[in-house]
Amino acid sequence: MQPLITTAEATQIIAENCLRVGSEMVILENAYGRVLATEISADRDAPPFDRVMMDGICINTYNHKLGSWRYQIIGTQAAGAEKMTLPKGEYAIEVMTGAPLPADANCVIPVEQIDIIDGYALPHDGIAAEDNQHIHPKGSDSKAGDTLLTPGTTLTANELAIAASVGATEIEVTRLPKIHLITTGDEIIDPSNSPTDYQIRRSHPSAICALITSQQLGNITTEHVNDDPKLIEQKLTSALTDPENDILILTGGISMGKFDWVAPLLEKLLSKPAFHGVAQRPGKPFAFWASNSENSPTIFALPGNPVSVMATMHLYVLPTLRKMLGKNNQPKNLPLAEDFSWDSPLTGILPYRSNNGKITIHPPRNSGDYLSLQGTNGFAEIPPHSDLKAGENLPLY
Repeated sequence: MQPLITTAEATQIIAENCLRVGSEMVILENAYGRVLATEISADRDAPPFDRVMMDGICINTYNHKLGSWRYQIIGTQAAGAEKMTLPKGEYAIEVMTGAPLPADANCVIPVEQIDIIDGYALPHDGIAAEDNQHIHPKGSDSKAGDTLLTPGTTLTANELAIAASVGATEIEVTRLPKIHLITTGDEIIDPSNSPTDYQIRRSHPSAICALITSQQLGNITTEHVNDDPKLIEQKLTSALTDPENDILILTGGISMGKFDWVAPLLEKLLSKPAFHGVAQRPGKPFAFWASNSENSPTIFALPGNPVSVMATMHLYVLPTLRKMLGKNNQPKNLPLAEDFSWDSPLTGILPYRSNNGKITIHPPRNSGDYLSLQGTNGFAEIPPHSDLKAGENLPLY
């Protein structure tokens, strides 16, 4: 490893070497969770007509102010029907919610505030009948040409409804980066197999893929290779020369053990990393190689222990993917629910649980204690040698 750097220095180096991805067109139905690459504008006023907001009748308040107490109903204005015209005088038109307001009408009286007898509408005594009552005016939400959605917006159901309302059936979004994950280790076997006393089932791909795909942060493929330097070099060479790969994630093989082949082989193939070793716990051997060309991937080499993998994924990899996609990348902050002491010279990257807007820290027994992560919500960054008091805010990942 190289001399240790701080978590802030590691974050800065990664941010300075984070490449943005291009864009692609997707149909509206496939755009949920994607990041908008271009603005979407209104193709017409919204609403495009004076819209009735209540079932009832429409009148002109001129007559009501003169003391009219009943109105002859001369028709019904349905939603989706061509706009009618209200005659002058003591007349009303029945209107449905969402219908265009008939011409020369300027007030809607809700159906529960009227009685209809022998074709006449009789408003109840004392009810309000004001100009523009229960009318959604044309263009009051937006005008034709107004920007409705801006680049960088993550498209949820609300934004997709807006896009559909202006006819944006195809949407330009940022391209999902292609990510390849290589796990290493002789002791690792497929989850479907039965382990011997000295083997463990491979869990990293399940966790890493879930983190990435659940947030629409990329398309990921995985493979495993045993601790054989020739095989590892072949797999690395193949992954590094695949022009489709934007990100390469590796787990294991980057510490100082006799069978830790990944780091030295990457140095052989690429030269030294931007950094190798961060003053953090867990995840101290974490290493990073910046992309050296448009056709080479950015490389995150994570330690192999399960808690280290999850800590470095949350602190470094996921924020990088969000930045590549143009998403908001600021960590949230919440206060501690209780005092917490961290007696280590290294920055703690520790799991937390949140409840009622506050967090409690749940340190694992060691970096292999993956069971301790059950029920946690993410990772908090704890300063070295810190005695934190309840109410202090911590950055959360």
